[in-house]
Amino acid sequence: MTLTKPLLLAGLFRLQAWRGHAVALIIFFLTLVSLGGERLQAAEPVPSETARVESNAAKTDDQIALRLGRGYSLLVFPAGDLYPAYAADPYRVGFGFQEVWINSSTIANTGKKRFLLKGGATLGVLRLQPDDQPGRGVQFDIVAGSDAQFDIDHGEDVIGWDGNYGLLLTAAPSEDFAFKLGPVHTSAHVGDEFAERTGRKRIGYTRLELVSGVLWKISSKWKTYAEYGWGYSLSDEALLKPGRIQGGLEFEYPLLWQDRLRWYSAVDLSAMEERNWRVDTNVQAGLAVHNVRSTWRLGVEYHHGRPTISEFFQDNESYWSAGLWIDF
Repeated sequence: MTLTKPLLLAGLFRLQAWRGHAVALIIFFLTLVSLGGERLQAAEPVPSETARVESNAAKTDDQIALRLGRGYSLLVFPAGDLYPAYAADPYRVGFGFQEVWINSSTIANTGKKRFLLKGGATLGVLRLQPDDQPGRGVQFDIVAGSDAQFDIDHGEDVIGWDGNYGLLLTAAPSEDFAFKLGPVHTSAHVGDEFAERTGRKRIGYTRLELVSGVLWKISSKWKTYAEYGWGYSLSDEALLKPGRIQGGLEFEYPLLWQDRLRWYSAVDLSAMEERNWRVDTNVQAGLAVHNVRSTWRLGVEYHHGRPTISEFFQDNESYWSAGLWIDF
């Protein structure tokens, strides 16, 4: 998991700055820049015979589109996604900064205040889509990122971190439904400072699962999803179990900037066989800004259940947090 370590090191900049007014101003400024720099995504129209060039490659905004004939194009590193990330999923790959206030936790020798850091993205590599319906098609994605928890009450020691990577095939046959399928790997670690201070040993949590999901856009404001994962390669089959289920509901209400700024609220429910199918709950609400290549969310979150660090999957936590989340 050496690829994820630089993400953590890059995130260890003055964590205290998150709590200052300067960061709020930076977030506001970056949001405005992202809004101003957006260009609407659209498939490039097929040229007429008089305008047709010899090459079948065309540049659509900042995307390379290869025309395949019969009204289809192959996009290289396409903008956006066909299967968006779940807003309230605390385990999703993306960027995030959260300050956490713990209500209760069974993780021994930890404080009441945490800092959660996410680093990573789901990168679209190729997309096959009809020229007249750019929101539909089939896309191949690469997933890579990490999640870490820092204990503010104990010198901001790293409690632990997860490294995640995988390959996904996503498809949107219509504007209302989207699907995904692919292998995803999770490798969990205990922080060095935390291990030295507490004597906590790593159990070596590693999980490789085949994930499948379906997302339904009920209306312009509502969407729901369901997901099932089967762990087919587990580091300890006596401790870890294969089954995992997940589902949720999201609501967004448009406010400004051609509906790109929205109020949102979302709930995510998940359960794992290795936790005896106990339901873990995560609720999030705030403001969302949608661009062609990213979604920014600023809000509050309530979590009750499995910690976001898989080494502690047998523990339970309840907390409130405020944060910024960015999905690419």
